[in-house]
Amino acid sequence: MIFLLSSIKGSGDNTYSLFYFIERKSFHVIEYFILASLIYYALARSFSIKKSLLLASITALLYAASDEWHQTFVFSRDGTVRDVAIDLMGIIIAGIFILKFRKWKKGKR
Repeated sequence: MIFLLSSIKGSGDNTYSLFYFIERKSFHVIEYFILASLIYYALARSFSIKKSLLLASITALLYAASDEWHQTFVFSRDGTVRDVAIDLMGIIIAGIFILKFRKWKKGKR
């Protein structure tokens, strides 16, 4: 889904409002939060919590970088380090959420 969305050509208009910028970049955070979480849960049964989080984070970050590179080939799109950093925020938030959720779940037992 991320690849498909990043394949949509840009409008070529780089003048947009702050609200539009925040809205667009919040999608980066959300999609990489979801990606990192899904990768973590796919690995969690086979590896330790630490290793699963580390592998999920690295995999999601590498995908974020490759996706930004992919966007350099799409008309009126560009790949930026800033967007990878924003994606990383989603990955970090996912890691924090997973750790807090596991702690909460363990406390409920």
